[in-house]
Amino acid sequence: MRIVDARAMPISHEDLIAVTESSVYYRQKRGETAFSIYRYDEEDGAVTEINQRTYEDYGMAKLFMSDGRVYFLNEAPDRTGVVRTELVTLEYWTGREDVLATFEKRGNSTLYWVLGDRYFLFLTSYGATDEAWLFDVETNQQERIRDERLIGQAGRFRELYLFTASFEGVPYIICNARLDEFDYYEALESGLVSPDDPIDHSEAILVCSLDEAVDAIWSKAEHIPFDDLIRLHGEGDTVQYLGERDGKLRFAAFIDEANEETIYELTAPDVLREVAVIDWGAYEPLDFTYDDVTSTIFIKVEESDEHTELIDATSGARFLDTAPFERVLGGTYFIHESAEGDQGVSIFHLEANERQRFENAYYTVLDETIIILSTRQL
Repeated sequence: MRIVDARAMPISHEDLIAVTESSVYYRQKRGETAFSIYRYDEEDGAVTEINQRTYEDYGMAKLFMSDGRVYFLNEAPDRTGVVRTELVTLEYWTGREDVLATFEKRGNSTLYWVLGDRYFLFLTSYGATDEAWLFDVETNQQERIRDERLIGQAGRFRELYLFTASFEGVPYIICNARLDEFDYYEALESGLVSPDDPIDHSEAILVCSLDEAVDAIWSKAEHIPFDDLIRLHGEGDTVQYLGERDGKLRFAAFIDEANEETIYELTAPDVLREVAVIDWGAYEPLDFTYDDVTSTIFIKVEESDEHTELIDATSGARFLDTAPFERVLGGTYFIHESAEGDQGVSIFHLEANERQRFENAYYTVLDETIIILSTRQL
């Protein structure tokens, strides 16, 4: 793991594509809709444009990376509201471009998720209408998704986080589902839930095999046959995805009524192993933060001008430092990110016994690299 200071680059974390030992690949936007893909070489500072043409995306421009390729949309609207959209894949190492599909729909589309480099989940918005649909790049089949848990736009449901995981070679979709307070009242009026089900703030982690989910969409089913991994039923209850460790997924489930948080490890589609239970009543935290890389929870329990005390709630380890950290990466890099007026990032390198400070910055992690980005680009 290493640190790359990218504050001079005109990008945010959403523009990062990949990091190698010598280069950074990224998207640079031009105006509101146009963008190109570039490579920055650290040794000589050279910037190279990878693509042969400029692309445009009029919706929520999201990038997806897989095996040296980046997926995105290139849109060309006409005066009637119909948008000609290309699904593009670009090999950012070679600059080779392929247009996987072209379609025309009224309104702007967003490439919302890519599943297994074959299935592409789109959101299309036109006026007050939102539509989610699935496209199979191998067969060119497409179908509207009727299960509204997967629509995931802020106007209806909270934005969902989807990803795939394999268990014994079988791919699964895992996602979260949560009704916001407005949809809760609509669900009450429609009879989908009863007043005895306080699900307005409940969360669930859902799982379904990729094949079963796709089959349900092709058959026009109203609901994808998700099973509950974790389902919480109380106001204030939350589920936090903590990341992956040793090939296993970890989640933290907080139960407000018990004031307890349980960390689970997913070892199979239907097997959750309890890793640790945190009794929040044992602490009087001033602040806390989840570390979604190493699946720890740091709790700030004491603070003064001379020192700050942090506890790793999953191990009980205590740390004292005048400049506290909230995250440990690779067991070596101790990171503190301030969000106040002096916003910046401090990194203490344990092996070198060195502390670095980056002003007007925030950080993200990609390809085993800590990337420092400028807050001015947010």
